[in-house]
Amino acid sequence: MKFELNEYRSELTDEEIIEDIKRVAKELSKDYISISTYKKYGKYSQTAIQGHFGTWKNALSKSGLRNERTRSELKQIKNEDYYADLQRIAKQLNKDTVLYDDYKQYGKYAAEHVFSRFKTWDKALLSAGLQPTGLARRRIDEQTLFNELERIWTKLGRQPTSTDITKGNISKYSLDTYKRRFGSWRKALEAFVEYINLDSSEEINEEEIKENKINDQDNISKTISVEKPLKKKEHRTSRNINARLRFKVLKRDNFKCCACGASPAKDPSVDLHVDHIVPWAKGGETVVENLQTLCSKCNLGKGDME
Repeated sequence: MKFELNEYRSELTDEEIIEDIKRVAKELSKDYISISTYKKYGKYSQTAIQGHFGTWKNALSKSGLRNERTRSELKQIKNEDYYADLQRIAKQLNKDTVLYDDYKQYGKYAAEHVFSRFKTWDKALLSAGLQPTGLARRRIDEQTLFNELERIWTKLGRQPTSTDITKGNISKYSLDTYKRRFGSWRKALEAFVEYINLDSSEEINEEEIKENKINDQDNISKTISVEKPLKKKEHRTSRNINARLRFKVLKRDNFKCCACGASPAKDPSVDLHVDHIVPWAKGGETVVENLQTLCSKCNLGKGDME
């Protein structure tokens, strides 16, 4: 069973965004406009612009405009202006700190200018009366992001969009975190799909290795004590359901409980499990055909009946 992304449909073009940026600049008679100014007069969202050009500076360059404030313009921005903007975003996000990536998304000024003014991001936050992030130079690995994508996909019951990440307050990590790691949001999804579609046999499960070692030691002990070998396991597969297989089953079952239809997309309190149809203890194998999605309540009820 192969897992695939939805077809990519690009409705808004680069040219449409560029023309609108030029329009705003012409109406204001300026050769440089900030993202906050564009938000006030422009047609398109900052998320859309980032999706097409990556950064506001790139969008300005493509539009034939100056993409940096002059030194005199930067000097006119007071420290208090930066403090107020950081506090505004913290309040908007209902947090006591502001991540660098969040500021790039919601900030009135360029994040790199804030960093340049205060030398470190945490110093800017502390000066604004906010808490430091404690995340300086931390790089999120692929597996962590894949786990987060699986959680989001399951919770939504569908393929997540960049808008879900930026406006849905559903992800632990910002959109820029995925972009930095994979190149773009689309490439992040493609990498996740490739990861899910890898042959499960290629995945080495550490817990399974530990379990097998323990079993081997027990078998050796028992062999020594009874002086005759134990029969080999008849199972072709491990009892453990790895992350890739689990997601394939969830996707096949439309992220709903096969027994009652409960789904996290409709009720966030719903916790979905993937369980064996024929119990592993009774000879059932850990394969897609013998696995089903159950909510925690139905799975508990199933266990009571067995």
